[in-house]
Amino acid sequence: MSARNDMSNTSSSTLDESKTRELHPVTLDILEAQRAGPDAINSEDEGFRSWLTVFGAFLVQATTIGHTGAYGVYEAFYKEHYLSNSSSSAISWVGSTQYSLVFALGLVGGLLFDRGKFRSTFLFSVALYIFSNFMLSLARPQHFYQIFLSQGLGMGVAMGLLYSPTFMIVGAHFHRRRTLAMGILTCGAAFGGIIQPIILNQLFSSSLSFGNSIRCDAAINAVMLIIACLSITIKKPKLPQADETRKTIHIFGILRQRDYLLGLIAGNFICFPLFFPAVYIQLYSTTLACGLVINELQLTILNASSILGRVIFSILAARYGNIETVVLTVFGLGATLFGLLGVSSVASEVVVIFILGLFLGGVSALQPSVYANTAKSQPHELGARLGIPSLAATIPCLIGPPIDGAFLTDKFQWWRPIVFVGILTMLGGALYLSILLWPVKGNSGAVTATVTCPSDGGSLEEKEDGDGQPGNP
Repeated sequence: MSARNDMSNTSSSTLDESKTRELHPVTLDILEAQRAGPDAINSEDEGFRSWLTVFGAFLVQATTIGHTGAYGVYEAFYKEHYLSNSSSSAISWVGSTQYSLVFALGLVGGLLFDRGKFRSTFLFSVALYIFSNFMLSLARPQHFYQIFLSQGLGMGVAMGLLYSPTFMIVGAHFHRRRTLAMGILTCGAAFGGIIQPIILNQLFSSSLSFGNSIRCDAAINAVMLIIACLSITIKKPKLPQADETRKTIHIFGILRQRDYLLGLIAGNFICFPLFFPAVYIQLYSTTLACGLVINELQLTILNASSILGRVIFSILAARYGNIETVVLTVFGLGATLFGLLGVSSVASEVVVIFILGLFLGGVSALQPSVYANTAKSQPHELGARLGIPSLAATIPCLIGPPIDGAFLTDKFQWWRPIVFVGILTMLGGALYLSILLWPVKGNSGAVTATVTCPSDGGSLEEKEDGDGQPGNP
């Protein structure tokens, strides 16, 4: 009996080796990392090139989503000086279009990433960004279409093709520490949200013309993007590329996965409150008559505390679990939003906004990992799984602020938009909680990879047992 088992194990091992050679390269990386054990995964995650990629992606975040966070500075300058003949509503279309394209093109960037086009797409987008940014400096006063084409469309398209793929390239470099790496990555958005408004306000208030001010800012952005180009590396597979037919991405198949779909719906609910503070928190402070200095510092306080939140909650997620920490941050965000109803002094406002920034940063940092972690058994779908939520976020990006403004009215009835975004946040938290409490059977944290082998139509399946060790196929 023992000899027969030995022969069976030997033949099974030989068959597994023959099938392994035909696996998709990215899947093979995961299987080999599992066989090598956690030490191999740790060494891979701590590699210099991987963390250098995080740094480069950090700079991309600062020049994309971080730059869009400074559009309030542009809005005020355009209305007061450069586009004074246009209404505030018309001017806002420049920022709205730019911000929407950042998310709308996420799926396109994801599909290009999955097809191995990251480097060419990245270089094209960097060139388009720099070109459009400098073209903005040539826009003439009262020529709305020139600003819309260069800043709204040109920079918007470039940002959209740059923003989402940064999550994908970092996700491809990391497995065990993916949540921590993505949390650090998203700090770039908050970093840009702090420095970009300061730079632009200083430039616009100086003796420089609009054109020279924009050229200075464009030069800073260009330097950061060039450094990013030199820092970001592509994680190459260990074996030559397999047949392209094995890399087919089934969008509807992804959407049929319960946990992914629930996370997608929850993420869209939470997008509404994510945009609310960026658009209305300064107006909220102004109507409370807390003082000019405090009013101008609210966005800085919010973005600064969000950096701290991204780091803290990313570390907690790496220690206690991603979905568990997401539930905590989402419910904390909802409770803090309702806390805005009780603000009655400068001190209470600063405290609430600081805590709000902590939870906003945590939610922003952890949500991408929720989608990325569902690609464990389909690593070639990583880009699509991150791109779909980015595309879906276009809807709350477009309609969220106008709905908040309709609830607010000209009488500044703040309780209406606050209750609206607070309820949506709690609904998103409830959906995330359902993922945690009622996990899909068979997905209790185990990593499973199944790939069809064309030689015999069979499949090789690697499973990780509850003790963390690879099980038998």
